[in-house]
Amino acid sequence: MDFALSAEQTALRISARDYLAKKVPLDVARTADETETFPHEIYRGLGDLGWPGLPFDEEHGGSGGDAFDEALVVEQLGYAMMPLAACFLVTVLTCGKTIRDIGTPEQRQRWLPEISAGAAYVSYALTEPSAGSDAASVRTTAREMGTGWRINGQKMFCTGADMASVILLIARTGPPGSGRDGLSMFLVDPSTPGITIQRMPKLGLKPYHTCVVFFDDVDVPADALLGTENGAWRYIVASLNRERIACAAMTLGTAQAALDYAVAYAKEREQFGVPIGSFQAIRHRLANAHVRVQQARLLTYRAAWLEANGLSSTRAASMAKVWATEACVDVAGDGMRVLGGYSYTMEHPMQRYLRDALIHPIGAGTNEIQRNIIAKELLG
Repeated sequence: MDFALSAEQTALRISARDYLAKKVPLDVARTADETETFPHEIYRGLGDLGWPGLPFDEEHGGSGGDAFDEALVVEQLGYAMMPLAACFLVTVLTCGKTIRDIGTPEQRQRWLPEISAGAAYVSYALTEPSAGSDAASVRTTAREMGTGWRINGQKMFCTGADMASVILLIARTGPPGSGRDGLSMFLVDPSTPGITIQRMPKLGLKPYHTCVVFFDDVDVPADALLGTENGAWRYIVASLNRERIACAAMTLGTAQAALDYAVAYAKEREQFGVPIGSFQAIRHRLANAHVRVQQARLLTYRAAWLEANGLSSTRAASMAKVWATEACVDVAGDGMRVLGGYSYTMEHPMQRYLRDALIHPIGAGTNEIQRNIIAKELLG
């Protein structure tokens, strides 16, 4: 296993870093955070560069990249502004790939070119008030009604639903008690009568809004079904595995940003006539943070490499997700200590790095669930 980047991958990473450094300096990310405004123009620019099209073929506006290429881009997005990375993760990697894999030719032609262009957003509607870690307990129902389906239920934590072009919904089409064998996927227009979307105020990732979505007698056509009836579970599992690798890459990027900012501050800030980076307590804190970031990078790249090469990546994805998300929280927390009182002001980004990081040991399958997955594979 060789993580040396190819010439194309090196160029991709450099172009991503340079573009984002120019388009998303700290003041832009700060303004978006404070105003809770998503930078649509910047996201559309990603489409101009071809990044949202990495997973798709040329017929659908893509370039046929792989999971390793995607991880490189998501890492740089996480470094620049985590809400951008989160939107890319959900729209392109969780939902876009699912449409690519099981959509009809008409569904793929309708959505993949727009996703590739950065012109469409997709929201993922899986979690419910009573269905979180136990994803198979979904209660939202979709019942056949003549020429279509009628949907009723409530979804929680649907990030980006208020700006979504389409919602990828998981609903129960089987009888009560059918568990994972009674779930189906649907592509639902969020403007359909009977849908109500409410924003949920939250601690971090403020520009990329998280929502509650209510479905009250929502009628959708028969061709809204994505994949086969009652056959969604395997694709839910696949989408969550992809999400975990991308989540690791995203938080890896933010952890690196927090470390870089703390290192720069430690070089410049003086106390007792010397830079604070000369004090052993600061040096060891930064050294430990560096080790954690490098470990996260190796685990993330390994998981992405396995996925890109068609090998089993389930355990590796869970390992990367656990380590990278917790490293991001810890490194940003260490950065707060390095900056001292200044870290608590909005002028410096360390508080934003920490706020944005705190959700990720919980989202995309809690880290407790990830440890269960790892243990299950270890114990058989």
